[in-house]
Amino acid sequence: MISTAMQIKRLTAVAVVAIGLAISFLASPSAHSQTLSLEQAQDNWGPLLGGMAATIIGHELGHFAAAEAEGVDAFFEDFTVKYEDQDGTPRQALRLSSAGFQAQWLISEAAFLKLKSPELSASKHAFYSGLVLGHIAISAAYALGLKDHEDGDATGIAAATSYSSDEIALYVALPAAIDAWRLLAGDPPRWLPWASMGSKAIGIAAVWRF
Repeated sequence: MISTAMQIKRLTAVAVVAIGLAISFLASPSAHSQTLSLEQAQDNWGPLLGGMAATIIGHELGHFAAAEAEGVDAFFEDFTVKYEDQDGTPRQALRLSSAGFQAQWLISEAAFLKLKSPELSASKHAFYSGLVLGHIAISAAYALGLKDHEDGDATGIAAATSYSSDEIALYVALPAAIDAWRLLAGDPPRWLPWASMGSKAIGIAAVWRF
């Protein structure tokens, strides 16, 4: 379980990273169908930030989905998801701790599929871009410090496996870094989406086969 203080620190870190990513996003050139022009973004701050917030919420809802799959009672208290009736096994702990990351991976890929459409309105484009930025922001926040907190998701995954929290944070950061390239680059290489999707698929498969 994550304490209130930890949750506040986590949300603050995510917010700081999210603001930085949004600024970088707005300043990036729009030479690719999955990027948004500066003019469009300036007119669509609401959908952009709404998308980022939606991914953060989706991350938390992922924990509820995993709890339901595991037959564990989950509830929201003090800005975090808490659990009752856990069986104490590393397998269950891994699935519950990693569920947020899994959720944001799925959300980001769904957003990229939508962003391929050349007929999206500017507001929808901004919203789907925000979904991806939210995923990047959460991953970056863990890489920049939340990985070491005793109640964090990365620490929970590390405790359930033979990997360190540093290694977990690095793995989570990998698809996020690739996705930042996919979203912000003017003309990313064609293999890039496959590299990101592959790393996410391997991570999800590893969790549910553990």
